Amino acid sequence: MSQKEFYFSKFDDRLPYKPIPENKYRTLLFQFSGIVTIALGIAYLNWRWKFSFNYDVLWFSLLLVTAETLSFISTVLLVVNFWANKDPEKKPPVHFLSEIEDLEGRPDRPVKIDVFIATYNEEVELVRLSIIDAKKIKYPYADVEVKVYVLDDGRRDGRNPAKENMKQVAEEEGVNYLIREHNEGYKAGNLKNALEHTDGDLFVILDADTRAFPEFLVNTTGYFKRKKVAWVQTPQWFYDTTEAEKLSDVIITKLNVSNKNLKKIIAFIFGKVMVNEDIYGNDPRLFYDAILRKRNYHNAAFCCGAASIHRREAIMSLAVKDFSDEIQKLQEDLKSQHKSKTEIRKQTNELILHQEVIPFKFHASEDIYTSIMLHADKENRWESIQHADIECKMLSTQDLDSWIKQHKRYAEGSLDIALKDNPIFKNGLTLGQKICYFNTIWSYFAPLWILVFLISPIIFFFTLSLPVRAYSFDFFKYFLPFQIMNTLTMTLGCWGISTKRGDQYYISSFWFMLMSLLSVIRGKKVEFNVTRKDLQLSNNNLKHVIPHIVIIALILIGILYNIFLISIGHHPTPSGFAANAFWCIFNIISLSIMIRAAYWKPLNNKPVID
Repeated sequence: MSQKEFYFSKFDDRLPYKPIPENKYRTLLFQFSGIVTIALGIAYLNWRWKFSFNYDVLWFSLLLVTAETLSFISTVLLVVNFWANKDPEKKPPVHFLSEIEDLEGRPDRPVKIDVFIATYNEEVELVRLSIIDAKKIKYPYADVEVKVYVLDDGRRDGRNPAKENMKQVAEEEGVNYLIREHNEGYKAGNLKNALEHTDGDLFVILDADTRAFPEFLVNTTGYFKRKKVAWVQTPQWFYDTTEAEKLSDVIITKLNVSNKNLKKIIAFIFGKVMVNEDIYGNDPRLFYDAILRKRNYHNAAFCCGAASIHRREAIMSLAVKDFSDEIQKLQEDLKSQHKSKTEIRKQTNELILHQEVIPFKFHASEDIYTSIMLHADKENRWESIQHADIECKMLSTQDLDSWIKQHKRYAEGSLDIALKDNPIFKNGLTLGQKICYFNTIWSYFAPLWILVFLISPIIFFFTLSLPVRAYSFDFFKYFLPFQIMNTLTMTLGCWGISTKRGDQYYISSFWFMLMSLLSVIRGKKVEFNVTRKDLQLSNNNLKHVIPHIVIIALILIGILYNIFLISIGHHPTPSGFAANAFWCIFNIISLSIMIRAAYWKPLNNKPVID
């Protein structure tokens, strides 16, 4: 049995963060500041639309105020999302089926639980680690069956000598092994195949790199005693995010400094400055511990795939409902065409014979899409729970190209849902659920206004035209109170969680997000890209940051040009230059993180100071 060393082995001792504790006073303060922020935002935009236009460049004024208005919608949606914390009551793990289902005359028995490990092309020794940890999952009742299944969508069962043998690993570890002869439906299809060959009342979804902690089931199955809980999502924690490095070490390594005295000077000056922590912005804590967790209040926490546990009854009821709806739709269409009863019966029977029952939506974003459908089920009124504590550890992307491919899939999948089956118009969803799902989708439209915020200072630098009449007292009277309260509100909403890297990538992701939006609008099929699970230093990163380099270059050229005009006394508005130059500092910092990530490589482990 192989014990291969991976790059992440040195991080095995890392411990997960603890969730932010609930605090009703902080919640009240957030709600107050959120209301004030929205009121100040409305006042600011009212002034902007009515009194601030520079009619000499009306196109510029309209462009910027429209972007500000769209961005403000995001603020309102976040305030609703963060409105309150409502962690569900934790209960002891379930023992008998009667605790989670109405038996309706069936004999009672201990529950059955399946643990699915979905894999496609990951190294089999990496998957072995997830299998070993899955086998260590504890359960307090000896008569409860917990079965582990490897769902191999790569058909690595020994038939192809060129491929690693996943089946052999599963047999060596004494777990079940399932494959299928095609990849239809991607991961959703893989899970469908698993459900057809298993009978667990509850089932866990793990990815190939998802290593569950022993208490996973002990801490989560109790929620299903609420018989309308369809799934429980636990936080995804990436324990291999890049470590912070001393700026002095980076300077010495990059400049290849060899002189001992110079090394000591650099270490003395820069040794306490840390850089490159989570260089790829992989840490999802803001999402799980704030955004998704607070959606419990609206019963709108959605499934994110890995590290989740599901009620089979719920997922199968959705499949049956979709199957029934297809039959009903066919019959209604045939009746509208005035087909005979014989023809209707014939085509209905053909559909029944050939139509598949599909538990998870066949979609690149099958997790959120299926969540929407379950929440919209008016007959069952299924509930969801975002569990606060981390129950698994996972691997993050280790190069920018892989990171962007992964996030493009998220963006394109969500945008595809928005254009084809928008939750805002979905019958069965509550108002809170519609707002929360729309918040997720709306965030992927952000490049539309982010691009405007990035190019507006550049337009000013080269046209010397302001998008407002002037940066006067009236502007700052409305703008500053709104921005200050907005910052305070977001700080309260994300209490205890660093948002620095998230804010930078929110801006820096504008280009690939814009490309994702255009791709979906053009009707291009959303591909399911499997994220690499190894340390991969790609040489394909430059294409992702060319727009960032161009914008930064234009900013710097524009600043130099305006400084020259000021020095010769030909600048019409030095105050406008100062405001835009200050604005550009934040833009450059945000854009530079992706450039740094594109060229980042881990420092040599050898000491840089002798």
